[in-house]
Amino acid sequence: MVTRRVSPVLMLVAGLLCAVGAGASWAVSSTARDEHTILNEAYNIARSEPVREIFARRIAEGFVPHSAVSSPAELIRSNDIGRKAVESPAFQQAFAAGLTPIYQHMVRGTTGDIVLDPALVQQAIRSTGAQPPPNFSLQIASGDLPDLRPTIDFMYTAARALGALAALLIAIGLALAPHRGRAVMRIGRWLITTGLLTILLFWALPNLALLPLGGWIGVIGIVLATGDWLVVPASVIAAFGIATMVIGRAGEAEERRHALSVIPSNAGRVPTRPSIST
Repeated sequence: MVTRRVSPVLMLVAGLLCAVGAGASWAVSSTARDEHTILNEAYNIARSEPVREIFARRIAEGFVPHSAVSSPAELIRSNDIGRKAVESPAFQQAFAAGLTPIYQHMVRGTTGDIVLDPALVQQAIRSTGAQPPPNFSLQIASGDLPDLRPTIDFMYTAARALGALAALLIAIGLALAPHRGRAVMRIGRWLITTGLLTILLFWALPNLALLPLGGWIGVIGIVLATGDWLVVPASVIAAFGIATMVIGRAGEAEERRHALSVIPSNAGRVPTRPSIST
């Protein structure tokens, strides 16, 4: 029975893929778990268009139900109150304070409905010149928020498992590689690509593409931009990849010189023409 030897290149590429997966899982889960950095963007999220639209509608419905039987004039007035209220500093302060329990629910798995500070919400409504309805409050039902904790925990665990598997596969791939210099250069190219893609994902994409679009895409951009701390380590990875490429190229050149040195050199001799006797 003929057994096939696993290709060192295949093992190396598989290890590099695992390393990229480990790095991506670690970056996303670490960014999501960085509560302080995300909460620092609370006011930017509060001023985003989707958040203002959702809460403006809820404030407006507190005055007049949005239905076919409601007076068009009252609907216009209530919508105007809601729009102005969510633009006030009081509402932004209430939302910023409420973002902590929202984050805790989505990332830490806490339960229970969330109520924005009633005093600040009523102050926001009064800033429009209107009086808030009796016992009015802005509430976020627990079921309206996703529970991301299982996904984040899975990604964090997967990052460690993939990292260990990547180290093993890369080590075996390097040990078995017939051309060590080329294998090292391959690792360098992957490091450069990974570093540049990380910078693209957590800095260039949110700041240059997502934030200008606004809407929920802009909110995603705000959250992604909180991972801009990864730009420095990503730059280090890319620089290390360049250094690895240089080392690999030097190793490949040395392998080539060694291969040429062991090739026997045949000293050329000028053949003599046989003499013809007469």
